[in-house]
Amino acid sequence: MAVLKTLVMKGDAKSRWALVDMIHASENIEVVGVASEPMLVRVQLRSQKPDVLLLAIDPQQVKVVSLFLTELMHPQTVHIVALLSRSLIGSEIERQLLSFGSIALLTEPDGGLFSHDYRFQSELLQHILHRSVHYHSKALEHRGKSPLSASKTSGEKIEPRLHKHTDKLIALGASTGGTEALRQLVAKFPADFPAVLIVQHITTGFSASFIDSLNRATAMRVVAATDGLAILRGHIYVGAGDHHFRIKRQTSGYICRLKGQKKLGGHCPAVDELFLSLAMQAGSNAVGVLMTGMGDDGARGLKKMLEAKAMTLAQNKESSVIWGMPGAAVKIGAVQEQCHLDDLGDRIIQLLK
Repeated sequence: MAVLKTLVMKGDAKSRWALVDMIHASENIEVVGVASEPMLVRVQLRSQKPDVLLLAIDPQQVKVVSLFLTELMHPQTVHIVALLSRSLIGSEIERQLLSFGSIALLTEPDGGLFSHDYRFQSELLQHILHRSVHYHSKALEHRGKSPLSASKTSGEKIEPRLHKHTDKLIALGASTGGTEALRQLVAKFPADFPAVLIVQHITTGFSASFIDSLNRATAMRVVAATDGLAILRGHIYVGAGDHHFRIKRQTSGYICRLKGQKKLGGHCPAVDELFLSLAMQAGSNAVGVLMTGMGDDGARGLKKMLEAKAMTLAQNKESSVIWGMPGAAVKIGAVQEQCHLDDLGDRIIQLLK
């Protein structure tokens, strides 16, 4: 993926640079300019020609930003990710932003921009990456090229306009050695593959960069799981925060549920919690996979998935950095098949055909 040029507007200087620091976590995004108000944005839109405008709106700027948006959207010259302070939820400016349809809308985290909320950071990066890739694909369409041909020549992922709810779920659990193993595994999954759910034992501070690295490795879209988020085909959801990651089945399909911060076996999120929720909510519609890692997190949950008629796999000892987690599952009879990492992706695809 080419480096994406982003312009950041935020009134408060410290908050502005906090946003810049968050964006710098992705090697695929470059901040080409900063501005404190719309007049400065106008100047830099002409001089810097960014792919994305991150428009962080403060309450005292609502009127001038509203006028600026009306001008900017007719015609729309840049893709916009808007960030609202929590006091503006339900306000007229929020309704205006929603009315445009093409603007991605986020709300500042509860603790503010200095709260080290890595789930928010990950979501922000994903919106910037997604919006700008979609913008480039539209531009190529207007030049007479199809998004498919653009993706083949540029290496960029083209986001489908509509993703269906998934009927099958693939749940992956990993720890030591898992970040590289997961990158290798998801690289084999096609863009329209059933939804993939991941719990990887990782320090919270590295979650955003881990998600970004997965996103670059696969044709699927990788996002941080957030509470209430619909689980759709073509997406990979990562339990990237400090809450346990579970799923819930609703009439329309599955959604992510994030709740509880008490560590289980020293981990939050814990693989066991994800697997147990799939056993209860998805049953035979799920595939559970335990990969390289220390300890036994996930073994008990994988056994419950097997009892619920799910398919269960484990990375074999030969290809694991540490065969603790998959080995523990094998020991209690929770695993139907063991696979070498090189073959694991192909086997999952085969099982879901």
